[in-house]
Parts: sequence; C-alpha cells; structure tokens
Amino acid sequence: MLLLTPRASSVLKPTLLLRYPRFGASRITCRLHVRGITSDIKQTTLKTSVFTLPNILTMTRIGCTPFICHYILTNNLTPALGLFAYSCVTDFLDGYIARKYKLKSVAGTILDPLADKLLMIATTISLAFPPGPQLIPLPIAGLILGRDVLLGISALYFRYASMRQKYSTISWSSYWDFFHYPSAEVKPTQISKYNTFFQMIYLGFGVIMLIFNNEESKKEDEEKTGSFNKLSQYFSWMGYFVAATTVLSGSSYVFSKDAVKFLKK
Repeated sequence: MLLLTPRASSVLKPTLLLRYPRFGASRITCRLHVRGITSDIKQTTLKTSVFTLPNILTMTRIGCTPFICHYILTNNLTPALGLFAYSCVTDFLDGYIARKYKLKSVAGTILDPLADKLLMIATTISLAFPPGPQLIPLPIAGLILGRDVLLGISALYFRYASMRQKYSTISWSSYWDFFHYPSAEVKPTQISKYNTFFQMIYLGFGVIMLIFNNEESKKEDEEKTGSFNKLSQYFSWMGYFVAATTVLSGSSYVFSKDAVKFLKK
C-alpha cells in the first residue's frame, strides 16, 4: 500500500508499506523531490478555506455596513458609532488572527479589502450627501469615493486577466465566484493600509461630532458655538490630511508590483 504524506516544503515523502502474512509488516521509506505538487495542494486549500474565523469576522463587517448608514441617516448616532467601532476593531482582528494562526486564504484577500471599501464608501456617502448631515466636504468625499471606484474598476480588469491566464474557459458565474475559482491575490500597499486607518478615524470622528452636536444643542448657543467650532476645525484639518493620504494611496497602486499577484495554474 502506498501512502503519500505531503510536507510543508516542496518535498513529498511517500511511505511504502509491505505486508507479509508471516513476518508482519515492514516499512520502507523513500524521499521523492516533486516540484509543483505542493503549490497545487496550497491552492486547493485556499479554494476551500472560506468559512474561517477571519473571513467570518470580515463578513460581519460587511453585514454591519448598511445598518451604519441607516442609523446615520435616521440620526440614531449611538448605535451607528457602536457598529462603526466594531467594524474598525474587527478589521484589525481578522488580519491579526489570519497571520498568527496561518488562516490566510484567497477569499480573505478579496473579502477584507471589499469590506473596507464598502464601509468607507457607504459611510462617506451617508455623511457627505443628503439626506445625511452633509458633514464631509464634497471635494474630500469625491477623493475618497473616486479612489475606491478606480480601484474597483481595476480589480474587475485584473480578475478577468488573471482568469484568462489560469482557466481555459470563463463564464459569467465563474467570474463572480471568487471562492471556487480564485485567480489572483490582492495585497494592499502599506500606504493604503495607513490611509484606511486614517479614514476610519476621520469618519468615526465625524459621527462623534454629530453626537456632540446633538448634546450641545441643549445648552446655551454661545457655549455650543465655541466648543463645536473647535471640533469643526480639528475635523477640517483631519480631512485635509486624509485627502493627501488618499491621493498617495491611489498612486501607490500604480507603482507597486506586488499589489496584485496572479495565481499559477
């Protein structure tokens, strides 16, 4: 009986068992250097590793996004802030757990940036456009949204290009089935990670400002105007900083060679 036991390296160690009725069993072990098989095994694991803890946390972030928008638009700011804070914390946790416990997957490389983009786009729209509070200036909102739209269009192109390289045929259903037909890994640039972090602080601070404004509306007008103006000034400065990092982040994808990696056949 021939047993194949894959190792972590690119070496497979097949074990040959010879069974004899009288003499019991003897074990003969040999090593074969087989290239390419390990990568196929890894790709199979990546295809099936969808419902891992990091991916589940990421999916909950995606599920929270419409509720955050709803609460902002209906001026229920406390639950909006709570869900937004949860989304920010789990954005850190899912990556940490995936790295520490080696739970990285192709699905995770797609779901994680998708969850970030949905959260940033939806929250920005809710805070910048009517019927929302229109707290974020339109130029800054345009930069945030424009960058993510361009990255989304680029992702669609790279998805098609990578599938043409990896699979013989492409159908409409297989194109959108990232879990069973992985074709590329997405790796955010370092400045993009910083930019996402700063955007989260900026948007979260915006929700806190709205809560503070609601509380201050109960006080005298002079007290309200002075304290709220200070917060508004800090928020404006933060907006300029976020706008600058957004431009740098978008540019980093143009010059980065490791942002998108096509999977081999």
